[in-house]
Amino acid sequence: MSVTDVTGGTPASFGMAAKPAPAKGPDAPASGTAAPTTGRNGTVDTVSLSPDALRAMTTGVIAFTVPKADDSAAKDPVAARMETMLARRDYDLKQADYMREAMGMLRQTLNLPEDQPIVLGGAAHGLLDRLAAKNGLSRPEMPDALRAAGVKDPFEESAKEEAGVIGIGMPNSGKEMQVAFDRLGLDALSGRKDTPVRMIPLKDGDDRSGPLLGAIKGGALGRLTDTRPGQGASLWAVTDGAQGPNARVLASVRSVGMDDVATGMATGLLKGLKGLFAGA
Repeated sequence: MSVTDVTGGTPASFGMAAKPAPAKGPDAPASGTAAPTTGRNGTVDTVSLSPDALRAMTTGVIAFTVPKADDSAAKDPVAARMETMLARRDYDLKQADYMREAMGMLRQTLNLPEDQPIVLGGAAHGLLDRLAAKNGLSRPEMPDALRAAGVKDPFEESAKEEAGVIGIGMPNSGKEMQVAFDRLGLDALSGRKDTPVRMIPLKDGDDRSGPLLGAIKGGALGRLTDTRPGQGASLWAVTDGAQGPNARVLASVRSVGMDDVATGMATGLLKGLKGLFAGA
């Protein structure tokens, strides 16, 4: 996939079984009342047995139901909280290990340096899971104890969104770049090998900027693209090769202090994303 800067310019700032009961003796009563016994103070105690108890004494087996281990009503509240805390700790550790391995795969696939912080948003989490799965790595399942407590996976829903964003920063410099992409658009493009895409700078006073900027704001990319003017930022629209008002915007690129490398980095990143969709 090639990316072409059509203007060449820089954009403007923008579980128990009971023990068997004693077998019935020859003199045991057959009625529902057991033989009287003399109490400690000389009183006579009479115990009335239910039909089920009588049958149990006759057969020598007593059966009863033991509450399930996960019966919340039978749990000690303190023990339940402790179980939830331990489950959360174990889950968080597994998530951290997963993210570390998966992000390493993403950096290698997209040729991103180790010293550059990366931020993912929206559908980018879905792509990360897809890449990890291709390499035999699965995101850890949330324990039932956490789901029962109402805990939700923060990435489960966002991974299914229409758009995603990958942010790249330069440590201690204030420089950054965000590439927001249309998941459905790139997915469709992945089936066409040689389709060129265009990276068009959005400049003040440029007739093409209005429609393209409107398409970004009003489409799937709008929530993930900072289109506020000023702040020393530059903005590009990446289209399916067309330049006019009918062009489909596949991505947006926003740069702060990285204009000199934005085109090259965005080109490589978008090419890698297209490859991930094609290999799905």
